Amino acid sequence: MADFRTLLTVERVTTPEQLAEAFAVRTDVFVVEQQVPEELELDDLDHATTTTHVLARTGAGEVVGTARLLTDPEHPGEVHVGRVAVRATARGTGAGAALMRALEEVALAEHAGPDGTVRVLLSAQVQAIGFYERLGYVVHGPVYLDAGIDHRDAAKVLRRT
Repeated sequence: MADFRTLLTVERVTTPEQLAEAFAVRTDVFVVEQQVPEELELDDLDHATTTTHVLARTGAGEVVGTARLLTDPEHPGEVHVGRVAVRATARGTGAGAALMRALEEVALAEHAGPDGTVRVLLSAQVQAIGFYERLGYVVHGPVYLDAGIDHRDAAKVLRRT
């Protein structure tokens, strides 16, 4: 396995071509690998003006991961991370953590409440709970099914320094 850590960049999606690259990763991971129905994977929130997508790209230009940040102007100081997907070839390389850091930076810079904090919420697949806990997320509540996969809720509060 290549060591992507020193070669990896994370970029904010700003073009239709980048969004198509994000969808391709999600299709590979969620639809093909995890058997999530495509109609459940891609949704209207993907095209909302309040949604931010990011891509993880190797030094060679290969897109190996993606994630999205959902925001709602009616809930300042609160965001939701979702659709965190890393291709199998890049798992364990730091790509997922880099995607999460990038979204946390956007959340704090653009969506913190008046007190300088933002609460980041997510629905973690049970098999990925350890990953999110290592990033400081607190998992809570019961296990529930989403697209046929066991999930639990998680949250982390970020604070401007």
